Amino acid sequence: MSPRLIGSCMVLPLLLSLQPAWADDASGNQVQQVIKLPLKLNKPPQAAEHGAAPAAKPAAEAKPAEGKPEGKPAEGKPSEAAKPAAEAAKKAEPAKGAPEKMEPGVPMAKPPTRDLSQPSPEVRAPGGKPRAAHRVKPRRPAKHVEKAAGEAGQVKGVVGSILKANSAYIAKHSPGYLAKLGGRAAPRATVVACSSPGGNVGMLGGEADADLFVISNLGNQLASSEGSIEYGVRDLRTPLLMFVSHTGCGAIKAAAGDYSNLGPAVQKELDNIEIPKGIDATNGALININNQVEGAILKFSGEVEAGRLAVLGGYYDFNNDLKQGRGKLVITNINGETDPARIRELTRSGRYFHYGFMGR
Repeated sequence: MSPRLIGSCMVLPLLLSLQPAWADDASGNQVQQVIKLPLKLNKPPQAAEHGAAPAAKPAAEAKPAEGKPEGKPAEGKPSEAAKPAAEAAKKAEPAKGAPEKMEPGVPMAKPPTRDLSQPSPEVRAPGGKPRAAHRVKPRRPAKHVEKAAGEAGQVKGVVGSILKANSAYIAKHSPGYLAKLGGRAAPRATVVACSSPGGNVGMLGGEADADLFVISNLGNQLASSEGSIEYGVRDLRTPLLMFVSHTGCGAIKAAAGDYSNLGPAVQKELDNIEIPKGIDATNGALININNQVEGAILKFSGEVEAGRLAVLGGYYDFNNDLKQGRGKLVITNINGETDPARIRELTRSGRYFHYGFMGR
């Protein structure tokens, strides 16, 4: 046998005897690699109590990436294969000192609203009677509800006042007088009053209310109620047509200012009141009265020439602007005559059909 063959035979048993040792060294290297991985895989006690997911498997059990030899990682840095496991473990680990928040699987409904300042109606002392249920005060109504209630109360009050005044009126007059009112179809005067409050206050009463065919509109105008006025003069054949204004007339104030913000129909009526802009309410009302008297004389010129119609103007002076007494109805125009002295003379003599421009 050659010396080379003898040497090979002696080396082979030696290699076989060293194989277990190499296996132990390889195993020891693997365990050493796992120990040096900087992973915190200790499961916290509270996670175990709440049924948290088990910790991720050690990086040693994960399969190494293909084509990359399994080697020892650098000191203090995890291997590439161990990074996903480290990140998963970090996310699964709850914050220290904070309890784990668990959301319910089914959303809970809100508890019913109850006045907690009062005991529950079901609570009672042993042997006692059940408590009466606490009544919650009603909520304050909305603004539009309050406004509606206020308007309803206002209407109720006005209707009550009208009915009360009617009862007082009935008590002052006999049944025969009331029957005469119902049967009279021939009033003796057509009166055009202002629709504003105070337009015809103090005119009616006694026997006078049975003698008047009263028409009301903004600014006691001829143009706004021409049909009604014509009916009173020509169909009811009233011998007197009278236009009456009053202190502080709202229509006169509006016509003397800017009324472009009002509705088209209202603007149309105010356009017929021809007075200077900015004029005070008293002088504006007197000018408007003269304009209405002049327009009526032209419209009913046939009745005027025949001596069958007198056209007058009057002013309810609640503030005593004309110095003839507070609240007095002052005649300011008789058939176109506006001079106060001439008006007093015609009034005293009863010459209401006198027309100066006709020579009468």
